[in-house]
Amino acid sequence: MYSWIIGRALRMLVGRLNSGDVRFVMRTFANDAHLVFPGDSSFGGDHRGKVAIEAWLTRFVALRPAFELHDVAAAGPPWNMRVCFRFTDRIPVPGGGQYVNEGMEYLRMRWGKVQEQRVYLDTEKVANFDAQLAAAA
Repeated sequence: MYSWIIGRALRMLVGRLNSGDVRFVMRTFANDAHLVFPGDSSFGGDHRGKVAIEAWLTRFVALRPAFELHDVAAAGPPWNMRVCFRFTDRIPVPGGGQYVNEGMEYLRMRWGKVQEQRVYLDTEKVANFDAQLAAAA
């Protein structure tokens, strides 16, 4: 039941993210939040604090993603909650085609605020997409 409730909340947030509402999504991050996105692409990095995370999300949302959640699992009390979910991400590629990637995310939350977000996905697909974006620019 706990995972189902958290899954509903996350799906609502993903809907807001897909519609471009970065400000709403940023309300769920702690001031000292930490986002880790793997790889050597321009998306990759260790982003600390709301300002850095908001900049990353703003760039991501500008690409018009269709981010879809699948399985969601949550554990722990509200002051030390861990959430994992599987996702599919689809983004139109400039010049035609579509970037598609699947992965998992790990969130550590405290009282409804994201403290840590770690993304696990195929970094080679991200690097190829990054190259396509650079070529189209």
